[in-house]
Amino acid sequence: MKSAILALCLALSGGALAQTKTAQVSALEGTATKARGNAAPTALKQGTGLAQGDVVETGADSRMEIRFSDASVLRIGSKAKLQLTEAHFGSGPAKRKMTAKLFFGNLWAKVTSVIQGEQKFQVETENAVAGVRGTTFRVDANTDKSVLVRVFAGTVAVAKNVPIYATGKPGEERHEVQGPEEVTREQWEKLVGKQMQIFIAADGTPGDPQPITGEDDAFAKWNQERDAAGK
Repeated sequence: MKSAILALCLALSGGALAQTKTAQVSALEGTATKARGNAAPTALKQGTGLAQGDVVETGADSRMEIRFSDASVLRIGSKAKLQLTEAHFGSGPAKRKMTAKLFFGNLWAKVTSVIQGEQKFQVETENAVAGVRGTTFRVDANTDKSVLVRVFAGTVAVAKNVPIYATGKPGEERHEVQGPEEVTREQWEKLVGKQMQIFIAADGTPGDPQPITGEDDAFAKWNQERDAAGK
């Protein structure tokens, strides 16, 4: 079946596309690489700059933190793959936009800005769409394409997405593409509040929000320690 995409949309303050690096590796334990297009992957280290289009992967027993210019962070666990598909940062009331696609692995996000207007901080997976209105959340993208979203602060609006198409011309709007799916194309949206979680099955079917469980693994503890320390 053709799965939908899971996007965690967070509004941020900000502006134009930065011409230099939009983020950097602020912490790295173990090994990680970055690649762009057909270029061979190169090793990452703390302080390495990242920009729109970069694909990063972590090795076994590794974890990494990416810090953006507004001090928001994304952290990924071991054997994770993430692409910065959109990274617009700069001055302006409502133009800061960040989109990251999580292919697989665990991700933790902590956003510093208040969500409003057209601002966003978006994380996509292969399964659904979640408009995140809070500041701290976790996404687990499993190998079977199921997804677990946990919200620690704020609210996440989890919804189904559809494939989109654009020719790539500057300023062109994206349009919905009709295509076969085994699951219903009816749009759904569920709000997930603080200390709640939602599971989205591999076919894009969402469960109901439930209290968070299983949050005491090593990845969660590492993130909680860094958050508590203000890192």
